[in-house]
Amino acid sequence: MSEYFFELLTEEIPAWMHDAAQATLRQQLSELFAGAEVYVSSTPRRIIFFLSKLPLRESDREEEVKGPPRKAGDQALEGFLKKNNASRDAIIEGGDYIRIRKKIAGRGTDSILQQRIPAIVESLRWPKMMRWSRGDQPYIRPIHSVLSVFDGKHLPIQVLGVVSGTTTVGHRTLAPGKITVTGYNDYVTKLELARVVIDAMRRRHVMAERARILANQIQGTPSLDATIWAQWQYLTEYPGVLRAEFRKEYLALPEEVLVTVMRVHQKQLPIRGANAKLTNSFLAVLDNESDPDGNAAYGNAFVTNARFADAKFFYDTDRRKPLAERLDQLSHLQFQEKLGNYLDKSKRIEAIARAICKHLKVDAADTLTAARLCKADLVTEMVKEFTDLQGRIGGIYAREEGHAEDVWQAIYDHYLPVNIEDALPRTLSGAIVSIADKIDTLAGFFRIGARPTGSKDPFALRRAAQGIVQILLNRDNRQVRLPMEALLDIALEVHNAPSVKADLVDFFSERIETVLESSAYGFRYDEIQAAMQAGWQGLLTDLVDRIAAVKTMRSDPNFLSILDSAKRIANITADHKESKVDPKKLENETERRLNELAGSVSDQIDEMIAARDYKRALESFAAMAPELETFFDEVMVMVDDQAVRKNRMSLLRKVGNAVLKIADVTKIVVDRSEYRA
Repeated sequence: MSEYFFELLTEEIPAWMHDAAQATLRQQLSELFAGAEVYVSSTPRRIIFFLSKLPLRESDREEEVKGPPRKAGDQALEGFLKKNNASRDAIIEGGDYIRIRKKIAGRGTDSILQQRIPAIVESLRWPKMMRWSRGDQPYIRPIHSVLSVFDGKHLPIQVLGVVSGTTTVGHRTLAPGKITVTGYNDYVTKLELARVVIDAMRRRHVMAERARILANQIQGTPSLDATIWAQWQYLTEYPGVLRAEFRKEYLALPEEVLVTVMRVHQKQLPIRGANAKLTNSFLAVLDNESDPDGNAAYGNAFVTNARFADAKFFYDTDRRKPLAERLDQLSHLQFQEKLGNYLDKSKRIEAIARAICKHLKVDAADTLTAARLCKADLVTEMVKEFTDLQGRIGGIYAREEGHAEDVWQAIYDHYLPVNIEDALPRTLSGAIVSIADKIDTLAGFFRIGARPTGSKDPFALRRAAQGIVQILLNRDNRQVRLPMEALLDIALEVHNAPSVKADLVDFFSERIETVLESSAYGFRYDEIQAAMQAGWQGLLTDLVDRIAAVKTMRSDPNFLSILDSAKRIANITADHKESKVDPKKLENETERRLNELAGSVSDQIDEMIAARDYKRALESFAAMAPELETFFDEVMVMVDDQAVRKNRMSLLRKVGNAVLKIADVTKIVVDRSEYRA
């Protein structure tokens, strides 16, 4: 077995781009050699991968080659054979065209690597590209060198015009000298001595331990923030951490402001002390062994203090003017050219929130206040400078102005949830305002024809719809018991755009499937499809209950009875929708008995559906299977008498409709072997 090692040395690559690039490389390299072990990592300046357990060469193979028509004559035949270095013995009998079996010698792995590695590396699509030198081809950053070593020897390749070698360099400042390597293990050892830790997770673990030690020096602990660690591991080649302090007076600022400045703008990690309260100390990344003179700590503290001074000025300035007095300023802030300004949007949010409260029959006062003020912080000085604080700083200002808890928390939370793992608004008022904001955005953009296409979603409409779905699926004291159809009608009435309802319905159905297939719910696609086919525009919690019943029942031996009955009925009555049965046209005791049973079971199922006991409802339908089987054995449905035929199809439709109120179980895909004893 062979091994191959590659390094691309570049200028610094932004930290947030590394994970996606590594994932792409890992996938493409794994597809290149089946069975090979693939290791991919990176530092700010390097992309590294190591392939082990590679075969020395491809296996030989036979390939069928098609030639000229047989009637083309000997001259064409001889030319074809000569071109393929084949004899007449290789010709395959039969067919209108000459065909031969040609043995193709397997290529050496080194040849495959020389051909494919440059193409794979050059094809990486980075979010932002740049041109350098002659600007022939864009890439993420200028390339300094390429390392390419196969089984201990240099394997010559070129990447974007840069010729490979066996030489790299160490840490930019701690050990910048040239280093010659003969393979991956030699590379890792020599780079470690040159103050470069190749493995990203190892850098992360070293920094985490160093951060814990530094925070413990002041009896504190580092804040829990996976986002910061994900960035830190790609900001350094040597995993260093330092502790610095800002002026204690800034602790009087809201914690959200302090944390946003540190983690978002400065890539720093706050330190928390007793009761998880912020201290005036923080941790910062250091691409160095230590900071003996304290210059790095001083520089971090200086910049952080300057940022906090700006934040304090904005905070003091903003507090002189209540949120309500800022509403007129929203008329100068455009939301979208065809959808007006943020004052227009605020009025629409308030109108939608009012209609939702009316439907829910809840007190609307606090909710409407929050809806009216939720966008006012967009014209504050704080949000102009620190856009990540929108919503949250509005909630803080509302709290300081003395607004009720439901009001300020609703403003604070109304952008939630942002993603599938995110928290929901803390209150019912917050949930209503969040839904109103998101559905206004969706209805508005669908009205003007600005809908997501393919992977493009510049206005984050999928995220907005998914957030609505997450809120409507919630069942605690914040539950918004609002049918999807009612919500769509409310929003489209405010926008005067009933014509886009069908498009919104389709759009939401996709988002519902996405949420319910996620790890939070873990339903299978066919279970979701079955329940949605029976209707989903009511309460989404009801949809989940029906899916859960199908999920439970599919493991029951009786489920095959449900499935077979439903499929047989669906096949026979595919073009027959009528379910009203004429008892006078029932000719024998079997069909009369089935009709009576269908009526009573349908009534039972209706009662169970009203009680949301969907599992028992499915079991009741399954109990009809023996009588239905007798019907199929003794009664011919497709008789010549049209009246009798239609009446019997109506009877079957009556039976089938009982289960369709819960789910279209014909959508369920089963492996029948799972049900065998």
